[in-house]
Amino acid sequence: MLPFSLPQVSSRPLSLLLASVLCAAACAPVHAKDQVPDWVRTAAATKTPEIPADSDAVFLLEDTTYTVATDGTITQHVRKVVRILRPQGRRYGSMFAGFNSTSKIKSLHLWSIGPDGKEYAVKDNELTEVGRGEGFELYSDSRARGGKPPALDPGAVAAIEYEVVEHPYSNHILWFPGENVPVAQEHFQVDLPPGFTMKTHWKGKALAQSQDLEHGRTAWDVLNQAGLHVKDAPPLAPNQLASAARMDLYFQGPGAGGQYGAMTADWQSIGEWFERLAKDRNKPDAAITAKAQELVAGKAGFRERVDAIASFVQSGIRYVAIEIAIGGMQPHNASDVFRARYGDCKDKATLLSAMLNAVGIRSTWVLVDTERGMISSDAPSLMGNHMIAAIELPADYKPEGMYSIVTENSGKRFLIFDPTWEKTPFGHLERELQGSDALLVDGANSQAIRLPILKPEQNRVERRASFQLAADGSLDGKVTENQLGDIARDRRYSSMEDEKQQQDSLDHALAGDLLSFHVGDVKLEHAAELEHDLLFSYSVKADRFAQPMGELLGVRPRVLGREALRVDAKKREVPIDLEMTREVHDDFTIGLPAGYDVDELPPAVDLDLGFASYRSASKVENHSIHYTRTYTVRELTLPADRYPDVQKLARTIAGDEQSSAVLKRTK
Repeated sequence: MLPFSLPQVSSRPLSLLLASVLCAAACAPVHAKDQVPDWVRTAAATKTPEIPADSDAVFLLEDTTYTVATDGTITQHVRKVVRILRPQGRRYGSMFAGFNSTSKIKSLHLWSIGPDGKEYAVKDNELTEVGRGEGFELYSDSRARGGKPPALDPGAVAAIEYEVVEHPYSNHILWFPGENVPVAQEHFQVDLPPGFTMKTHWKGKALAQSQDLEHGRTAWDVLNQAGLHVKDAPPLAPNQLASAARMDLYFQGPGAGGQYGAMTADWQSIGEWFERLAKDRNKPDAAITAKAQELVAGKAGFRERVDAIASFVQSGIRYVAIEIAIGGMQPHNASDVFRARYGDCKDKATLLSAMLNAVGIRSTWVLVDTERGMISSDAPSLMGNHMIAAIELPADYKPEGMYSIVTENSGKRFLIFDPTWEKTPFGHLERELQGSDALLVDGANSQAIRLPILKPEQNRVERRASFQLAADGSLDGKVTENQLGDIARDRRYSSMEDEKQQQDSLDHALAGDLLSFHVGDVKLEHAAELEHDLLFSYSVKADRFAQPMGELLGVRPRVLGREALRVDAKKREVPIDLEMTREVHDDFTIGLPAGYDVDELPPAVDLDLGFASYRSASKVENHSIHYTRTYTVRELTLPADRYPDVQKLARTIAGDEQSSAVLKRTK
């Protein structure tokens, strides 16, 4: 996914962000005389609550307090205690405190109690410092300091206490209750100075009610939380963190929000805050103006002009992030991005805005998350890891070939476009963003919007194949695929791999349907030309395709291409994620060997459940079996109570995909 760092204060569990580096921290040496504080002993004495038997660890205590000073400075004080339950849980004993150039670790201590009761403390010179980047940044100043105390065998307890002082750029505090594993007790508190107030929003069900502790102090307590990560997650489940509850808190008072001002817990104020943050950064300079005019020269139509500039930013500006302090959210100047020819998602959206502005077309920003459901329209938040563009359409313009269009409350229409996603055609939108809530940044009209869900026919695969079956059961034929829309992006990306990787990928896809086969004459057309459908073709020879049954042969009309859904028989408690809308059409002809006729064909299938439909039919034509099917998915997400219908769809597809025709010898 594409990272988009958030500079606001967050209590999102650091263990969720540092999974790749925690185990790399060296274990601290043993110190026999070390002692742990009483609060650690008290937590360690806590009886482990009833939790799943396969839990790797359990947090016995999480205690976080934010203290806001009159100048807006925030001090974060954290205490955590975790019990290791299984060898795989040792990673939770690695504990860190995050910081960057706007924050400073004031104090940090780590302890552990071994299974034998021996106590240990990690010394300052034994602590480790690591980067917190997610792999896409050229440079990021987000760091973390901490370590892994000794004796972290099952039954051991690890603890951390730290204090971080931060000078934030916003008045937003984000609280994600819970950890990947169960949490027995979590305490969250915010202390405000005199004259300050706060507003909160919960995404999802509120896990706790606020407690007024007087003198500006407010607390929330949650007991016996299940882990955010479920090892045996149900199939077709949405992202677990996107489904989790969180609380957004906005504090108000003199100096709150710093130079960019305070937000007031609504989408409009968040959009206006970002506009102040990005002020003048999407202004075109002479070089940008010249390039934009060059790109649209000779193009009179609105779509052609926008497409020319959008394609340049999409393919001509490399994705590279340099994130320092507020640079995690504030875009670089468009002129710098254009000159360097690289930038991250918000930089590319900003350059696109500048170039369109240079030719009289307005574009603005959209804050979204690449996990559908992470942002909710009823919970105004800075939460989001991605920035894309909204291109304003002329009032009387009738869009052609533009499918990702939204209309804001004022009546203005915008084409939603992601200049970072390099293989999604202009006018389309990648599947991860469709149906997501997002923030449209538009001054006083800033608002939450629902990104469009594209129609199935705008995300289409058409497979055609002609095969000849031999009497020995072998199959020889030619396959062609035509792919339209975002669904073609995987094949487009694979075209950037070397020949062996592409061959291995195709072999892997066919291995589920063919036992022994050889592929040749592979041809891929328009892989880099997003304005054209992707064309893919190859020849295939397969041994033992038809199964002998005495004097009969069993032949599967659905030769290749699997669409079956993975489902289970368990009670459904979470929504259903169907990934993307799509339309898949197969048209296969299997020539029969001499001396054989069709004795029996599989029954036709015609199932329409509203959110999806599946139709297939086999018939005999010109001494051949002609098989056709169309699978259509119209919706992205379904409530849990529709799972029986999804199970029915899965059974129907699986049954049809495995059904066989029977051939008999002619006399």
